[in-house]
Amino acid sequence: MNSAMFQWECVLRPAVIRFIVIAMMLPVASCRLGARGKTKEAVSGRTLPGDASSESSVIEGDPESQVESNLLWSPDQRVAQARFHYLLGEMLLLRGDAQNGSTMLSSAYALDAMPLLGSRAIIAKAEAGMTEDAMKEAERLVLLYPKNNEAKVLYAQLLLRDGKFSKAAVQLESVIKSQPSDELPYAMLVEILARAGNRKKAKEVARKLTKVRPQSPTGWSMMARLSLLSGARKEMLTSAKRAYTIQASPDNAVLYALALELNGNSKEALRVYEVAYKSADSSEQLTRKLVELYRQVGNLEEALRVLSDIPRAVGNQPSVGLEIQRVAILWELKRDQEALVIMEQLSKSDQPSELVSTLLGYAYERVKRPDDALLAYASVTKDFSLFKAVGIRRVLILQTQGKLVEAESLLQSFIDQPDPGWEFFVLAAEVAVSAGRLDDAIAKSKAGHERYPDQVRFVFLTGAYQEKAGKFQDAMESMRDLIKQEPANSAALNFLGFMMVEHGKDLQEARKLIERALEIRPEDGAYLDSLGWCYFKLGESKKAEELLLRAVKISPDEGVIMEHLGELALQRGQLDAAIGWFEKALQQKLEPRDRDRIQVRLEEKRRRP
Repeated sequence: MNSAMFQWECVLRPAVIRFIVIAMMLPVASCRLGARGKTKEAVSGRTLPGDASSESSVIEGDPESQVESNLLWSPDQRVAQARFHYLLGEMLLLRGDAQNGSTMLSSAYALDAMPLLGSRAIIAKAEAGMTEDAMKEAERLVLLYPKNNEAKVLYAQLLLRDGKFSKAAVQLESVIKSQPSDELPYAMLVEILARAGNRKKAKEVARKLTKVRPQSPTGWSMMARLSLLSGARKEMLTSAKRAYTIQASPDNAVLYALALELNGNSKEALRVYEVAYKSADSSEQLTRKLVELYRQVGNLEEALRVLSDIPRAVGNQPSVGLEIQRVAILWELKRDQEALVIMEQLSKSDQPSELVSTLLGYAYERVKRPDDALLAYASVTKDFSLFKAVGIRRVLILQTQGKLVEAESLLQSFIDQPDPGWEFFVLAAEVAVSAGRLDDAIAKSKAGHERYPDQVRFVFLTGAYQEKAGKFQDAMESMRDLIKQEPANSAALNFLGFMMVEHGKDLQEARKLIERALEIRPEDGAYLDSLGWCYFKLGESKKAEELLLRAVKISPDEGVIMEHLGELALQRGQLDAAIGWFEKALQQKLEPRDRDRIQVRLEEKRRRP
């Protein structure tokens, strides 16, 4: 779903929440009016959502036919049934099943013709790829409810996706006329007009929003961007400053900094850039806000041209801030060598800033010059806000180069600090694994958890290292401990279930654990593989094949899934197919122990007549 559709979802969310609250207040008995033939337990929610047998009869068939015919004549019962279908449809959408979610939401709307239900059904159809049906339904909804602005916005959104900009503009103008205080239709209309090249009209719409809502950061930031495109530098500065004053977000900070650059205040601009970057986690993230700004303004090539023309227009040399913006766009365009030339030039100034040194190191990484990257990163001092992020980059480079002693020494210098950050303990454990010291990795993971007890990821890492070290019982205990703390931790559920399958523990319990993981992440290839492997061990080859083929389709580069398909083929006496799967598995990226196991299995089968 694109960003504008996401905005539409946000508009609906309060109404959706209210509807769910109302529905949840209904007596349980009202939910027992479910599909024909379902037991009380099935429709009241005690059956696992992921259980195909419990769900298929609810999902399949004509939605209207699933409602008892003698109930259709009672308005109260129809509303109750509609709410039940609505909740089931929303659950299916959350699980990523837009097709069946659309069916249930359409059924809800057929039972209770509320605009909200109609809108949700349309959104589900769009998510399921039924765009033509969604468009027709949206047009019908607007005709049925001509005063419902949310329906008009949804219709405009679908028209936008279909490239019908003028029709979308008509709907949005109607919404603005009847509901002038809502920001979203203004933003969408400005986007349409800007795409069409009508920047003057787009600016009028943005200005209207600032008059209707003087405290709207969206309105002022749109004004600033449009002023940038029209070359109105002073007007851009006024608008950008207003947006930043109202809402000091990183995006508005970047916009304000650019406006300062355009108006000759490079020193203040650089200060604002660095303020905007204080919350960034890596050098790569430093550039995303800049790139996003220009993506909103226009295409990136045009942005490069604008940035190149600015120094000429004001009669100055390009400032550090402007050059950093050019570098960000060049990185987005994969023109890494050009970006490096600019960063190297900036680094040769009399007093290069630490932001320049950080970005220079990242530029060297992008062109595969790790030693130069390390030199650039080494000049960043502890006082710089991104010092820890730079430290992580240095450790990762050293680990990749196999310089594990240097990596561990650098890690220790951070770990000895009062509050280094949990990331350094994770890295320390990973470096220990790279050095083949699994017991040390376990110890470092446990030390990280003691230092940062709120980071339960260390419990998972400890269990993973224990399993790798052959301490299976300890690993299972760690995973069970994590599941107690976080019952919805799908990774732990799957890991524990898969270990139990591998080591011949209670296969039925393992199946339930993996199914719980799949309820949370229904389209995870690794989880589907685990469940398929479990069914293989249970002797249910048909279910195993179905799941394993789904898994390999979702994760086509996972060699272990191919190994499992090979074992399934062997069980069926299909030797050539098994050898083919094993060969494909070895072409993928595998852990050494998995590769060795599959290689032995392949050679064993090749020797057989």
